[in-house]
Amino acid sequence: MSETAGDSPIRLEHVTRRFGKMLAVNDLTLSIPRATTFGFIGLNGAGKTTAIRMMVGLLAPSSGSIHVDGIEVPRDRDRVKTHIGYVPDRPNVYPWMRVEEAISFVRSFQPKWNQARCDELMKMFELDPRKRAKHLSKGQAAKLSMLLAICHDPAVLIFDEPTSGLDPLVREEFLEGVLSVTSERQQTVLFSSHTLSDVQRLADNIGIMHEGKLLLHAPVDELLDRTKRIRAVLEEENGKHEAPPGMVFQRVRGREWMITVENFRQEQIEFVRSRNRISHLDVQDMSLDDVFKDFVRGQKEAV
Repeated sequence: MSETAGDSPIRLEHVTRRFGKMLAVNDLTLSIPRATTFGFIGLNGAGKTTAIRMMVGLLAPSSGSIHVDGIEVPRDRDRVKTHIGYVPDRPNVYPWMRVEEAISFVRSFQPKWNQARCDELMKMFELDPRKRAKHLSKGQAAKLSMLLAICHDPAVLIFDEPTSGLDPLVREEFLEGVLSVTSERQQTVLFSSHTLSDVQRLADNIGIMHEGKLLLHAPVDELLDRTKRIRAVLEEENGKHEAPPGMVFQRVRGREWMITVENFRQEQIEFVRSRNRISHLDVQDMSLDDVFKDFVRGQKEAV
């Protein structure tokens, strides 16, 4: 661990990245605590992958600063490689390489390579050391990428859409692999995925990116506990309605009025009852998928 990493091995401060006139990441400030798993989610084009590529040193920020395990990126890009395990959305192994050659290649520039861990994962993932990368299935290629990312015991693991395109069984095996390799070590994990059930299963904290900005950052359990959906039935179809404080998103279809609220409290229910003519009201829990969609929908409607 770097002496200056403190309790936040991933730290971005006012990071912006432009591509010409396009603003891909806009003043992103983010701090991820040590030994936690951070779920990084957003629509396509939200800026997640650009932010990740800056974290691993593949892109330089237009402004702002990035530190990974106390190392400034991309200034010390070569030094930070031993501190990060990175699994991109597409396999990054030369197709002509055999599995054992890919392992030997990566091991050559990772001084802390854990061969016992490598042997254990080779067996767990059922990887054939003599098979060429181009002949691996998508699931096998994803598992090889994970093995190469974690066998030098990095302080930080970054997964960018690692299960994209995998069938349900292989995806489950991959997630079990992630859980098994991270639960025993004090590693910090950033996990980006469009499959929010996977994120909900793995993540301690969640961050939602939208149009280059960090829309929300909160512990998953706390977010789900304080974000609720109020379902009210209006006495008249499409009747007038006044939303309560803390409203994130609302939708009216006929007499049914659905209101998503943050920082849920009893006063919001009382507000809906007292300010509107309704015949029925109930409160519903929400999945992470529903919370994400409604926060983004609310932002789109606010524009």
